This record gives sequence, structure tokens and C-alpha cells, in this order.
Amino acid sequence: MRKPRLPMPSSAHRPIKILAIDDEPIIRDSIASYLEDSGFSVLQAGDGKQGLALFRAQAPDLILLDLRMPEMDGLAFLETLQQEASDTPVIVVSGTGVLQDAIEALRAGAHDFVTKPILDMAVREHAIQNALEGARLRQENRRYRKHLEEEIARRTADLLERTRDLETSNRNLKREITQRKQAEATLRSREQKFRELADLLPQPVFETDQNERFSFINRYGREILAGGDTSLVDRMSVLDIFGAETHAQVSVAMRQIMAGKGPVEFEAVIHRKDRTLFPAMVYASPITRSGALIGMRGILFDLTAIRKAEEALRASEAQLRQENLRLRSSLKGVGRFGRIIGKSQPMHEVYQVILKAAASSANVIIYGESGTGKELVAHTIHELSDRNRRAFVPVNCGAIPENLLESEFFGHKKGAFTGAYKDKPGFLAQAEGGSLFLDEIGEINPSLQVKLLRAIEGGGYTPIGSNETIIPDIRIIAATNRNLTEEVRQGNLREDFFYRIHIIPVQLPPLRSRREDIPLLIQHFLQSLSDTDTLPVMPEHAIQTMMQRDWPGNVRELQNAVHRFITLNAVEPVEVVSPVTVSTPGIAPPPDATLSLKAAMAHYEKQYLRQTLEAHQWHRARAATLLGIDRRTLFRKMRAYGL
Repeated sequence: MRKPRLPMPSSAHRPIKILAIDDEPIIRDSIASYLEDSGFSVLQAGDGKQGLALFRAQAPDLILLDLRMPEMDGLAFLETLQQEASDTPVIVVSGTGVLQDAIEALRAGAHDFVTKPILDMAVREHAIQNALEGARLRQENRRYRKHLEEEIARRTADLLERTRDLETSNRNLKREITQRKQAEATLRSREQKFRELADLLPQPVFETDQNERFSFINRYGREILAGGDTSLVDRMSVLDIFGAETHAQVSVAMRQIMAGKGPVEFEAVIHRKDRTLFPAMVYASPITRSGALIGMRGILFDLTAIRKAEEALRASEAQLRQENLRLRSSLKGVGRFGRIIGKSQPMHEVYQVILKAAASSANVIIYGESGTGKELVAHTIHELSDRNRRAFVPVNCGAIPENLLESEFFGHKKGAFTGAYKDKPGFLAQAEGGSLFLDEIGEINPSLQVKLLRAIEGGGYTPIGSNETIIPDIRIIAATNRNLTEEVRQGNLREDFFYRIHIIPVQLPPLRSRREDIPLLIQHFLQSLSDTDTLPVMPEHAIQTMMQRDWPGNVRELQNAVHRFITLNAVEPVEVVSPVTVSTPGIAPPPDATLSLKAAMAHYEKQYLRQTLEAHQWHRARAATLLGIDRRTLFRKMRAYGL
């Protein structure tokens, strides 16, 4: 007769699974029937191997294990189970004759045993409940023990952390106390040194307390303000040393300082011991200690000598202005300005700009045709400026090979590249403190323009092979015969570089625009180029002839003509150069119609240069004059085209 179904002893989610391992099917079925009626889920296995496979697949909560089985007996099963899941409770079912085996099974890890035959299934169920409860209690005990261990570890760690924090705070406090004592000792030492140094100064130095009473006045101050009477100093307040006419502003300044808004500076009138007054500049600042305001400290500078110097400077400035006016007035009608020859109106306008450029520190750009004397004007500006004691470094930008530009401008260190056998200063270093004259500045490529722009804008430059950045102190005076605005439009000149150098423009007139200066120039060249004691005399008709020429080479061409006259004692006849001597239709078109515009222009330019040179028997000076370019520019183009 079956017993009534009992409530299912299950977890919150599933019934308890029991694995019954026995080689007798009748016993397994009996156990399964009874336990399933009690709410358990029962798995059956006929030997140890089957049971081990079911255990691994189903993970039962409890195992009923027979000891005597084929294949794998109960003791072998227990040995394997202990290695894989020692927490799973096992109840050994043993016969009365194998009690010793049951005892061995308990030693091997079984939780309980019951004997065969089983007359009362309730006994077995009771054993199962006890084993499950024991397993539950052991698991709870392990969890509780683990929780206790974690809590103890946490609290121990917290305690250690708090202990370390307290130890750190204690060390910091001790260090702070030590540092404060050292700071106080250092402060007292510095105050003592300050007062010792203040006694050496030839200006009154003072300190006050919060009530504006003097706590210290140096030796010079005591002599000037109190006649050396220390007792008088002790009775004085700050306002006692200032004249009544400045009491209001002094009071405002002191209130500002004592409110912690210093330092301040102001002018005031000071009383000497003999009650005479002198103007002074007062510099005062608050004195704080540990963040608290305890007084103020100040120094007085006697402005008497400065006032006299200012008066002398104003008088000197007035005198200089008068001299400048006289100089400007004297320029009218004068035939030369320094080494520049000319008395025409265009040249007087140039002289006025030169004077303004010399008085300024801004960069200068000189425009003019080839041979108009751009370098001479640049040198004159340098000589009249306050940089005249330092170097004037002229640079022909068109005559420097492309691969040497950076080395020439910025210099290099020994070993920076092949052939760098020693350190070499660049143009910027040579012109330090002086003026750098960049002739034909339009020839500089854009990459070098960027580096020059950075250097003159304060970013400095670095010589090749060096890691040192040098900030130059130079003034740029540039010159060109090109239209730089057009160069900017075409992209040959950077806009930012153009505006950096185009601050003070000087426009030199061509010689044909100031023909009245030609006789003066001829006379000057006759004097400077003659190597005899007798000054050569040029006939009047020759001078008149020269005045009628256009002089495309300007003053340089005139100088050469005078030199030839001195040498040959004859004036070279006027050579009429006509553009028709070069036949442009004879220039062959490019062989490749797919050439870029730049390549095609280079092709035409090379042929045009060759025809012009051939038309004038390779006389490069005449060819350059006809082409309207500088001879050095022509030389550079000839080298580039292999002419």
C-alpha cells in the first residue's frame, strides 16, 4: 500500500533530483516509485559508469549508491566523485554482510549508509532528508564563513587604510609644523637680511604696522627724514613724511594697500628733516604673514635728478627739432645728400623719405630700375639710423644658388653636411644689431620667404645642424626692380612676406626723369674715377649729348660712359637699340603641344634670350639693358638655360 503524497521538498525553482545507482532494477524501481511520490525527481543507473555519466549530465542533488556492482563498484565511484564534486551528498546502500565496505565508503566521503533489504522506505527518505539538510547546512556554513572572512578582511583593510591615513596625516602634520617653523625662521632671517640690505641703499626704505606707524626705516631714510634721530622715528607716522599737498593721494594709496589691493605706486612730495621738499616716486606693497595683513613696505625714489634730466632732454629734443628743420631746409638746392648726387625735385623727395626711414625702425623697400642706386640709398638709411655702429650686410638674392640659400641666410654648424668643415654664420648673424640689405628680393623663393618671415617676426631661426633657436635683432632694407604687387598676384611672393617688408617704400626715379642731375653726376664721376692729378674736362657738347640720352642702365650706365671717356678721351656715340633687331617670329614653337604653360614659357624665354644675345654679339650688358633686367638676373637665367 502506497503512502500518501508528501509536499515536494524542492528549491524555489525545481524539485530535488536524486540519482539511484544499483544493479538490481527492482530495487531501483522501488526506490524511484516511493521517492517520486514524495515529490523528488529520481534518475536511475545500473552501475557506476552509467551513474557517473548521469551525474555529469544531470548534476543531481543527492546520490543513493550500491557498493556491489559490476564494471565500476561503489568505492571506485566515490573516489571519482570526490575528485569532481565532493560536496554532493552520497548515501551508501549496503547489505548486512558488507558492513565493513560501508564503513570504508563513509571514510571515502559518503555521508550516510542504510542496509539492505529496505523494509521501511520512510527510513531511507529520512536519511535522504538528513543528508540534504546536512549538505544545505554545510553550504550555508561555508557561505557564512566566507562572508565572515570577507567582512573581516574588508574591515581589516579599512582599519589598515585608516591607520595609514592617520599615520600619513600625522607625518604631514609633523612636516607642516617643521616647515612652518623653518618658514618662520627663514622669514625672520630674510627680514633681517632685507633690513641689512636696505641700510645699504641710497633711497629711503620703510616698513609700517597696521596702524601706519613706522616699524623700520633704513639708515639713509633716518638721515633724510629724521636727521638720524631714532626717537623721532619712533614718534612718526607715515603721513608725517609727506607734504600736506599730497596727503589726500597718500591716504588713498595707503587705504588701498591696507585693503590688500597693492602694490601701488604714486608720486608725492617728501619732507626732509630741514623741512625742505623734494619730489619722489613711492612704491609700496602690503606685508602679509600666514595670509594675514600686518603692515606695508615701501621705497622712495628722489625724482629731483630725473626732473632735471627730463628738462635737459626736452631742451635737447627742441634743439634736435631745430637742427632737423635746418637740415631739411638746407637740403633745398643742395647737390648731394651724403654720397647720393642730385638736386632735382624728385631726388629731394627721395631725401625726405630717407630721413623719415632713418628715424624709424620699420623695414624699408626700395623700388627702382636697375642702376638707380638702390644699394647706395639703403646704405645711407643705415648710416643715418641708430644702427649705424653695427654692420650693414648687402645680399644679392639673385646671385645665390638655390641649394645654398638657407645655408647662406641662416648659417650652418660644422659637419651639418658634406663640405661643412667649420661653423659659418649666415647673413642674419652677420647683420645682428645692424641692417640686412636684400637686393632683388623678388628672387627669393616662397619656402625661404616663410623662414625669413618667421625670423623677422620674432620666431627666430635655427642654423643648419644646430638645435638652438636664435632671435635676430636686424632691420630689413629690401630693393627690387620688379612690381611686387604683381608678383604677389602671380603667387611668386607671399602676401604676408610682402606686407612685412613693404612698410616704408622708397621710389627711386630713373635718370631720364631727373636729367638736370646728369651734369652733377658727370662731374662727380670725373673726380672719383680719374687716377691722375689733372681733372679731366668733358666738352659741353658731350654733356649736352649725354643729357639727351634715356640711359636705360641709369646712373650705372652713365658711370661706365664717363669711365670710357676718361680712358679713351672720347665720348662714345649714342647707340640706338631697336627692339626690331630681335625677330620674335623666328622663335620656334615648342616641340610638344602638351607642355604646361610654365614649360612653354621657359621654352620661349630661352630662345628669346639666345636671339637677343646673338643679335648683340653676346654683349650681356647690352642684352640686359634691352631686356629691361639686371645683368645678374640675366647671368642667372643663362646658367639655368645652359646658354
